[in-house]
Order: sequence, then structure tokens, then C-alpha cells
Amino acid sequence: MEEQAGGLFLFVAVALVFAQIVLRVVFNIGISGVYELATFSATFSVLLTASLGVKRNTHVRVDILRNLLSRRGALVLETVVQVLMLTVSLALLYSGWLLVDESLLFGDHTTGTIEIPMWAPQLIMPIAGALLTLRTLQRILSLIRTPDAVLQSPTPGAVD
Repeated sequence: MEEQAGGLFLFVAVALVFAQIVLRVVFNIGISGVYELATFSATFSVLLTASLGVKRNTHVRVDILRNLLSRRGALVLETVVQVLMLTVSLALLYSGWLLVDESLLFGDHTTGTIEIPMWAPQLIMPIAGALLTLRTLQRILSLIRTPDAVLQSPTPGAVD
């Protein structure tokens, strides 16, 4: 689900920016608020697909320390990293929820020509936090069940 939704939001962001450029260059007009919508779409794309990096174990990282450690040391390091990731994803979920709740309480809107209630674009934060939490918990369970398989470097281009 994350991959399709993230791809759709990325497509929307690119299409909006492309349309705005064409309108400005060819017709010398622009639509107010398009860049704001494109920014929201690009942000949605990034935050929705971040959980795929956790699921596939393909986030950018430096493996030098892990490669220098014994298998047991590497497992401990990976466990610590996943617990930290779980903490960050739960913080994103909680703080995102507080932000959305506050925006609803105060009735915040964007300040551009297109007035969008701020809770709508901010909703991506608790959604992304929930997805990251889910994927991190899955990763921790995989570490517990099959530690040797989880410690192997991911195969480039591999899809779960």
C-alpha cells in the first residue's frame, strides 16, 4: 500500500509542478497554491514510503561498525538501532497526533489563496508514524525469530 500511495503522491507533485511551469512559460499565467499542493504531495510521498525502507532493510546507513563486530555484537547493534527507530516512530505518531488535534482545535488553515485546513496535510505525520511503528515492530520480530537471516545485507533491488 505504501508504495502505490507514495508513487501516486509523487506523480501528483511532479504533474502539478510541470503544469505550473507550462502555464507560466506558454500562457504567462500561474495558478496560486499549486506549489503548496505539490509540496504537500511530495512530503506525503516521502513519509509514506519511509516505512518501506524499514520493511526492506534498505535505509541508508554505514555498515562499517556492524561489519567489524562479531555476529552477536552485530545483532545487539541492530537491536539497539531498531529500538531507537521504534522510539522515533512512536514519537512521530504521538507528536503528529497532537499537532493534528491542535490544528482542529484552533481551526488552522493555510495562508495561501487556496485555504486548506492544516489538519489535512498534517495527518500524514501520525499515519507515517503508525506505518513506521508497524514496520519497525515487524523488523524486531524478525530479529527475534531469525537473527542470522535478518543480519544479512539486503540484496539490491530485492522486493518483499
